[in-house]
Amino acid sequence: MELRLLVILVLVAVSGVKAQAPFQSRPTAYTVDNKTFEFALFAPSRYGFCKNTEVFSSVLADWKLPNTGIKRLWFTKEAKRDDGFFRSRRIYFGTLHNFDYPKMFFESVQDKKPKLIADTCVVPNVLTMKNEARATILLKNKTSCDAGNFLLTVRAGVKNSFKLSKDATMPPINKALWYRESVVCLDTIVWFVGADLDIHFNDRLNILVDADFYSVDWGVKAWSGENKVFLYGYCGQNRRILAQAGFKVAYGTVFGDFKTILLPMIDISYCFEPKKSRDKGLFGKKMY
Repeated sequence: MELRLLVILVLVAVSGVKAQAPFQSRPTAYTVDNKTFEFALFAPSRYGFCKNTEVFSSVLADWKLPNTGIKRLWFTKEAKRDDGFFRSRRIYFGTLHNFDYPKMFFESVQDKKPKLIADTCVVPNVLTMKNEARATILLKNKTSCDAGNFLLTVRAGVKNSFKLSKDATMPPINKALWYRESVVCLDTIVWFVGADLDIHFNDRLNILVDADFYSVDWGVKAWSGENKVFLYGYCGQNRRILAQAGFKVAYGTVFGDFKTILLPMIDISYCFEPKKSRDKGLFGKKMY
């Protein structure tokens, strides 16, 4: 059933797309257009609050995990070299700041089987925060013969929490995907680095691949990694519908043991934008 859903979404994505699809701005340093609202089923929905600033929140997928965030494109830097790789290239620098209130989610998994958290444990009442810096560069510039390609984004950041009460007794969750998310709530810092590569797979589909490394505390006592692969494409009038399908592999050490998990991932979003001519940006057309 999950495989069938992936195939259907890919077919929806490629239908009606006549020209090269734009790059996806979600994992980059760039933001959604000013006064543009992008509604997504599973990924965070975004709104262009002002020029170069967006606010976002996951509502449908994470209704038990209240969250909100802001992303800001701070500045761009023009390369000044006359030769070499960075000739005529522009690098975009931005930051992302995200807040979560995980108490409701952790209490909900106490009722599920197999139990991730024992019923007798008191879930910490905390506010978690992620601070992340991003830099984005187009590796292959657009020319009169070829479209721009290979959009690379690198990022680094930390996650920590702020205690709202001191009565917690919950231990870390012994699962590859949730271990680092639970230790953040227990006065432990998690730092991470990662990279995304967005490629024009053909004139109808783009492919997005990424890799992330997370480490608990400032050493590497417990680490985890994630790799994602997505196929996505725009369709509909003015390319306002974005469908994507792929998978995520999460792995790492949990209490000294190596664990891994494979998860299918699908999403579809719709872009509501103001009625105006679209400004030209990084690739001749604004990213979404």
